[in-house]
Amino acid sequence: MLTKPKGIIIHHSLTKDGTVSDFEGIKRYHMEEKGWDDIGYHFLIENMNGTINICTGRPINKTGAHTVGHNDCIGVCVVGNFDLAPPDEAHMNTLVQLTLALLGQFPYLTPDDIHRHSEYAPKSCPGKLFPWDKFISTIRNGGR
Repeated sequence: MLTKPKGIIIHHSLTKDGTVSDFEGIKRYHMEEKGWDDIGYHFLIENMNGTINICTGRPINKTGAHTVGHNDCIGVCVVGNFDLAPPDEAHMNTLVQLTLALLGQFPYLTPDDIHRHSEYAPKSCPGKLFPWDKFISTIRNGGR
């Protein structure tokens, strides 16, 4: 049970954002291929036919399955491969809004508690082209 998250970890899916529900595909992969009882992330941001959606995955009070040794953090995945191209403005705006809402929900968390998946695993996640410094600066400035 996740009663007091220790942070927020940002991921990318390494897949192209399509016109079908990437959430359902990722959830199916996590459950059928990995044998987990649910999708590993708490939230997933995806483009559904031109509309950016925040999909709720695991309940916020349920331990994640997204970062070995750090599943006591909230897992947020943005659909896309940000090793190949940076996330677009709509995805970034939605990620900023979601992250600010989570910081509001858990006021003991600060921007210093937001981490890249790559800090805990030998991966580039959330991608070499993800604008991390700009993202954190925007969070520190309240979304501006």
